[in-house]
Amino acid sequence: MAAAKRPLVSLIVLTYNGKEDTLAFLESLACTDYPNYELILVDNASSDGTAEAARSRFPNARVIENGENLGFAGGMNVGARESRGKYVVMLNNDMIAAQKEWLSLLVDAAEADERIAVAIPMVLYRETNKIESLGKVVPNFFTKITAITTLLAHMEEDTGQFTEIIDVDSGNGLVRRDVFEKMGGFDEKMFIYFEETDFSFRVRKAGYRVVCMPRSKIWHEGSGTIKEGSYFAVYHSYKNKIRFILKDYGLFSKAAALLFNAAYYPFLVVKYALKGRPELSRAVIDGVAWNLRNWKDYV
Repeated sequence: MAAAKRPLVSLIVLTYNGKEDTLAFLESLACTDYPNYELILVDNASSDGTAEAARSRFPNARVIENGENLGFAGGMNVGARESRGKYVVMLNNDMIAAQKEWLSLLVDAAEADERIAVAIPMVLYRETNKIESLGKVVPNFFTKITAITTLLAHMEEDTGQFTEIIDVDSGNGLVRRDVFEKMGGFDEKMFIYFEETDFSFRVRKAGYRVVCMPRSKIWHEGSGTIKEGSYFAVYHSYKNKIRFILKDYGLFSKAAALLFNAAYYPFLVVKYALKGRPELSRAVIDGVAWNLRNWKDYV
């Protein structure tokens, strides 16, 4: 299909102090065979010169500089508002596009079924053939009440065994712009973590599909910006886990999840303290306290 007849797609790359990863990813996008896309880089107040370097090396990219770090949720919302495409694609800066048809396959899937609102690629660990994610699923009642999502085929070798579209519960990738706007975008109070789970939950509740197109592949560094096991990571993870439960679960599932976590969170506090990580105990407590302060969001 000619470029003029292919829908415009907006690639939104979010970055925060990740200049080298960001430049490498933008460079890798040159392999993409999709003929009609715009490239938007949203910089969350980096201090390492990312925005300036991107403008210099990629003059066709539109660079948006936020005055502060708005997190993944806020940064992507800014990029989506400034985009013009029928579809927007949410991308981390520590990815690598090494397959020319990765974007074409996602667009083809969405164009073939108007019920598909979110189409994500298979995500592979960078420089390996191991699968990081085919999206997130809630496979049984226990994991549902604890709000822990499971990665499909995590660490499995990609041998071409996945070819068909898979319905999943959440994931980041290509999103129909009209649906993104209808849903009000990402919940900016989540900042980072669970924002895509919350968004996908609302999308599915509205009757749309969230799918993985496993023949579309992209590589991911993982934790390129956020240090795993830090106060920041633990705080936002457990804060948003509770927010997701309180916002999105039905009455029975909400009660079951809160009952479970009433025991689980104190266990975490003690566990981190015994490991000599009192700052992580404080992160869990602070996450609970944040939700108590924002109780009006849930009534």
